[in-house]
Amino acid sequence: MIINIMITKIIIMEFYNREKELELMELLDRSKPSFLGITGKRRVGKTELIKQFSRNRQALYFFVDSNKSIDILMDEFDRLLREEMNLPGYINVKEPENFLKFITSYDRDLVIAIDEFQRFLKVYPPFITQLQRYWDMKADNCKVFLIVSGSSIGMIRKIFIEAQAPLFKRADNILTLGPFTVRETFDMLDGMGITDIQEKQNLYFLFGGTVYYYRLFEKYQCSSFLDALEKLVFTEFAPLRDEVRDILIEEFGKEHSTYYEIISAISRGKCSMSEISEMTHVSSSSLSPYFYDLTNLLGIAEYRIPITDSPKKSKRGRYFLKDNFFRFYGHFMYPALSHYMGGNYDPIMEKVLQEWQSYTGKLFEDMIRELISEELVSEYPEIGSWWNRKGDEIDILAINSEKRRVLAVEIKNKELTRDDARHILKTTKEKTKLILELSGMEYKIGIAARKIGNREEIEREGFPVWELEDFLRQHQ
Repeated sequence: MIINIMITKIIIMEFYNREKELELMELLDRSKPSFLGITGKRRVGKTELIKQFSRNRQALYFFVDSNKSIDILMDEFDRLLREEMNLPGYINVKEPENFLKFITSYDRDLVIAIDEFQRFLKVYPPFITQLQRYWDMKADNCKVFLIVSGSSIGMIRKIFIEAQAPLFKRADNILTLGPFTVRETFDMLDGMGITDIQEKQNLYFLFGGTVYYYRLFEKYQCSSFLDALEKLVFTEFAPLRDEVRDILIEEFGKEHSTYYEIISAISRGKCSMSEISEMTHVSSSSLSPYFYDLTNLLGIAEYRIPITDSPKKSKRGRYFLKDNFFRFYGHFMYPALSHYMGGNYDPIMEKVLQEWQSYTGKLFEDMIRELISEELVSEYPEIGSWWNRKGDEIDILAINSEKRRVLAVEIKNKELTRDDARHILKTTKEKTKLILELSGMEYKIGIAARKIGNREEIEREGFPVWELEDFLRQHQ
């Protein structure tokens, strides 16, 4: 049984994926005492994973609320232990050290999960160093499986992974949960009864691979993409109405408005330092700490460089949002926040529907890039995108340095005629010649789109071709 210190109504929903993670947790549970760290961005499913693993086990779940003092937290922890384990009155675990001493000497099978563990850095930093000491001195007959999780990815790294970290090498393993892949998301949608490919794509473009949003889709009995927009976003009591705002305020307090601006700028196609600075009130020289927070703490943004560049030397880096809902919010809702907060949803909804095709163009590219990369990675170890300062871009550049081979692929979010495809292939070939680092390599040019006329003829000419239907057949 898993217990939460907050009283909540439990909704039973199907648990999707995470088989490898559960296998690792099963292994560690069989060889207690064990210590596991779990991290990943918010809403990615860390708590659900813990709940799923804890079913049919003696388990206790503790949540670290950064708005509470250590005394209040320890009172709650003490009460939970007493209620669920029938502790005798003479055992006192209200002090942090007594609590840690108890859990590192308990000699019966027990799973203890501490969620948002990194918040102890704010609430009571000695707790972390005390845990190090008590875990090092744990009893030989200790039968506890300790799981600590946190959504502040950078903070978890500072606690567990960096060389001077207080819990460096104490955890038996660190699990970093990522969002579901495109294929995993589509599998989940199949299980939810969403089988139409256009509906799947639109939901993925809205929510990405963040499991929590699909659980809301089920909970609010949504039937389609439009239904999800109306029920989850564009109504007075929509559960995602304040999603982005609440997350930013909790993490960054009074500075949250600056992060709003930066997210909105990136979501509207401004990817370089100078472009983002022009759309915000932050100078280019002051942006780095904000980018660090968005990439390392929240995990919603990423920094990309052309695949041919050296990470240490490149000056062509760009920032992208890898969280689709944050991108949606920054693009459509933040610029119209007065309308939105005032309940005037129709103009925003109309704008979403009018611009959806153009807005999802880049998202379609990212989706197809991920699917094609899965196919190519065994043959081409280096896969990414390429661009230069003149505006030339290649959507996928796959490189095998050892075999001196290169594959350049252009992605188009539309149906192409044979002549359209040939023109794109010719243009892509010319762009590939601009990349000096590829001189002397054997290269191929490919194309991917929703549909391509006379595909077989183009393939006979030696060009790799992908259509959306190819991935659907693989998926089925």
